[in-house]
Amino acid sequence: MNNHLLSQWEANAGAFAQLINGKGTPHHRKILNPCINRLMGDVKGKKILDAGCGEGYLSRVYTEKGANVVGVDFSPKLIALSQKKFADLDIEFLVADICQLDPLKDNQFDIVLCNLVLLNIECLDKSLQEFYRVLRPGGFLIFSVVHPAFNVYGPGRWELGEKIKNTGRRKGQYFVIDQYFTEKEFQVLWKSRKGDGFPQKFSFFHRTISTYVNQVIDTGFRLTILKEPLPIMDAKFFDRERRIPFFLVVKAEKP
Repeated sequence: MNNHLLSQWEANAGAFAQLINGKGTPHHRKILNPCINRLMGDVKGKKILDAGCGEGYLSRVYTEKGANVVGVDFSPKLIALSQKKFADLDIEFLVADICQLDPLKDNQFDIVLCNLVLLNIECLDKSLQEFYRVLRPGGFLIFSVVHPAFNVYGPGRWELGEKIKNTGRRKGQYFVIDQYFTEKEFQVLWKSRKGDGFPQKFSFFHRTISTYVNQVIDTGFRLTILKEPLPIMDAKFFDRERRIPFFLVVKAEKP
């Protein structure tokens, strides 16, 4: 994978781990994770690849549900943090690039989970080919991205109004997007829970929905479901996410 991407994640590893904090952000917990859990189904006894595991919290979640999990990430710092944080659990964490999963053998996983990773890499085609290779026939790929049609880390943005009382978020007036079909890299500076900027910007690669779906099909997968999950709670904090989907989730089978 491109060296500047690795440099970003190595520089931001500590800040990212603090932001996720073993449980994810509110958007993870109340929108994305419930959807992924439903698609994963009963994982007891299943062998799962957590592809781009970050600081490892989903590896922990599915290990505690009875799965045999291997977590891989190309950031040595994030893998070291995962190994330390979840040392009491039987999780195998490996430094590996999802564009070229050399340490992993063919046809060994029941599920490949790739959560909010494909939008941060250049090698969409190679990563999907590697996921197909390591999945057993009948196995599933489940991946999520920030919704390409409403991509706040790409060509889209909310036009915001005043801050809403008791939520800390500003009111969404309407969503603006242009140049949806222009697929390119954007760089965004994330903020910590305290509002401080991360050490470096992150790269995000905007792609259309059709690019993601067609690449899945061209790789040989059978597309089984697309989800645009809504928040599971009726709270003012998630007003914007009830109006426009924040995430797109895909499940596909290796025949």
